[in-house]
Amino acid sequence: MTTGNTLKKDTLQPNIQASGNIFHEKVKLWSDNASASEFPDWEEQIRLLSEIGDLITPDLSLEEVIAVIYASVNQLMDAYQFAVGLYDEKEGTILFKGWIENNRQLPEAIVDAFEENRLAPWCVMNESEIFINDLDAEYSRYVKKIPYPKVGSPPKAALYVPLRMNEKVVGLITVRTIHKHAYHKHHLYILKTLGNFVIRSLALAKERAKPSVKSEAGQKNWHWCAVEKLSFTSKKILSFLTEREKEVLFLLVSGLPNKAIAEKLFVSPGTVKTHTLNIYMKMEVSNRTSAILKAIELNWLV
Repeated sequence: MTTGNTLKKDTLQPNIQASGNIFHEKVKLWSDNASASEFPDWEEQIRLLSEIGDLITPDLSLEEVIAVIYASVNQLMDAYQFAVGLYDEKEGTILFKGWIENNRQLPEAIVDAFEENRLAPWCVMNESEIFINDLDAEYSRYVKKIPYPKVGSPPKAALYVPLRMNEKVVGLITVRTIHKHAYHKHHLYILKTLGNFVIRSLALAKERAKPSVKSEAGQKNWHWCAVEKLSFTSKKILSFLTEREKEVLFLLVSGLPNKAIAEKLFVSPGTVKTHTLNIYMKMEVSNRTSAILKAIELNWLV
């Protein structure tokens, strides 16, 4: 929900407050240490980013995923402006959804993907990252003149990362700020990881949009695929899961949160959390969205 152009705090931070101040303090401490160090603690970063990934549940819309990432990315870097651009190859356009500036929701914007002297088209067409700490001095690496923004304030520094799905660029994720020299190389790595969360959301939405048998509630009725129809690799990975873990995975794919799964299986939410962590480990994934996508890719559920 929005009021004018201002997003309510609880809209920008769905499910974030439940993680508490301790999580944000840890993230800020890591980011401060990484900024001051030539060799950031990558293991700690991956762990913290995994916690952010757990906040992105399968039932969230793309706009909600963007809001979760925005609330998180501000703990990791200067994200005065944040947006996700979706590339439409047929139309030759980039649609910016969920554009947020200083906690304010800005209108959606469409950019010509072939327009010269714009950073977003350069990022998509060249399938390359953009790292700028001083736009006035560094713009010529990418464009011939400083672009004027379609929406929001003119930035002084910016990061752009292309989003890839099935080896094709399908969009980009960007953070920009009105302050010069705000970014370090590890911030680019963080943005890439957060971009992967967007890709998983897009991939899951695409999978769920495929024609299928629908229930009265309008959601897909998932079924386990017959084991004999699975590939050797798929069967082997599935064999690692216990019967209870399969039950939990099935309910994850069905879109249920941990609390609802606990109620359905008559166990505690903590027990469900333990099962999900075991599932992630055995499937070699880091969060529920990637577990769901892998289960579908392996044809376990149809």
